[in-house]
Amino acid sequence: MSRPSVYAVVINWNGLGVIGDCLRSLEKSDYENLTTLVVDNASTDGSPDLIRQSFGGVRLVETGKNLRYAGGANIGLRLSVESGADYVLLLNNDIEIAPDAISELVRVAESRRDAGLLGPKIYYHDPPDLIWSMGGSVSFWSGNIRHLGLRTRDAGQYERVADVDYLTGCALLVPAATLESPGYLDESYHMYNEDTDWCARVRNLGLKCLVVPSAHLWHKVSTSSGGGLTPYKVYHRIMSTMAFFRRYARPYHWLGIIPATAVRTLGFALNGLLTGKRENVSAVARGVLDAARRKGRTERYG
Repeated sequence: MSRPSVYAVVINWNGLGVIGDCLRSLEKSDYENLTTLVVDNASTDGSPDLIRQSFGGVRLVETGKNLRYAGGANIGLRLSVESGADYVLLLNNDIEIAPDAISELVRVAESRRDAGLLGPKIYYHDPPDLIWSMGGSVSFWSGNIRHLGLRTRDAGQYERVADVDYLTGCALLVPAATLESPGYLDESYHMYNEDTDWCARVRNLGLKCLVVPSAHLWHKVSTSSGGGLTPYKVYHRIMSTMAFFRRYARPYHWLGIIPATAVRTLGFALNGLLTGKRENVSAVARGVLDAARRKGRTERYG
């Protein structure tokens, strides 16, 4: 009996320095019923040429414009389902996946009728034993969205499949059946929290967002947004977080969200002043003001 069909969909935008490592790691996968598809969001760095020249078995779809993560992912999801995929594995271009990770994700998905979305244990690429994400939690009382296990050494403390509030879009296994009810990613998020929003819709249907610790993946964090804590990243994090809570928080949650957000914002601004990162302070101020005035729309910073 053949294993379920998996389409690995890699979202690429100017990933010349990372996409090769990503695709080579997929080539080493022990999952035999695997098709790899790259959705390229109008890259200008030559990465589509690299894919065509060095990865002949990879299907390349060029969008012609930057549809960002959600838009590119939705194209990949639709093409995969139309091609008969049982599962779609959405991936960032700056990852390397363990050879048995897809097998482990599918194994758990096939054993859990309540699995709406699944994700691996994600490490930093460097150092490779430092955890970046074991899924995440959402606090509607403090307006905080955070990774679980962030920056902790893997000492065997996360070894059970767990239901979490959200899974990062860096790596998501999506059963084709999941797309029938909550639908696709919301493209109104410019960047960040489109994955959190999707998980919220999945969970509202009674399905689970499961993190599978036996599936391993390594992430070269923040490649597409310039690496580190850039003004671009700061601004869009604020905008998308406020958009998410406007959609899902109850009126009484704002009694906690507003003061907690004010304290976090002030602390971050003070840190920026003390460390000389004044451009981040400006991004915080602009993000807060724009989030308030535009009622959750996410716009491009700059």
